[in-house]
Amino acid sequence: MAHVSVQRSDDLPPCSRCNGSLILAATMPVLDAFGKPITLELCRACDASDATAAGALVRFFKSGGGQDTTRTQECADLVLDFQKEAMAAHGYVLVDKPKGTTAAVFPPHTGAAPKGVG
Repeated sequence: MAHVSVQRSDDLPPCSRCNGSLILAATMPVLDAFGKPITLELCRACDASDATAAGALVRFFKSGGGQDTTRTQECADLVLDFQKEAMAAHGYVLVDKPKGTTAAVFPPHTGAAPKGVG
């Protein structure tokens, strides 16, 4: 099983886009086209757009959702949407397991080769 490293603390690196403070940084278990680990960054300045999954996650944290245990499913759904959106920018697509199956049945890949390694 792949391992994803997620950091959420006061000791995160600065945003690679604006040098501002990050809300979350996650290192994915795949490499980019240059052989470097893909890091997903959630920045309160860069990702505040209403039109993105990242923006929805930023609004969730700004509203105090990260401190409300009754909203854990909402958080999980938002994080998954954010991960799908951010990984798509690197050429990856998460394929959901068909409902009611125990083994994954995936269609063959017919698109361009992914940008990364993994």
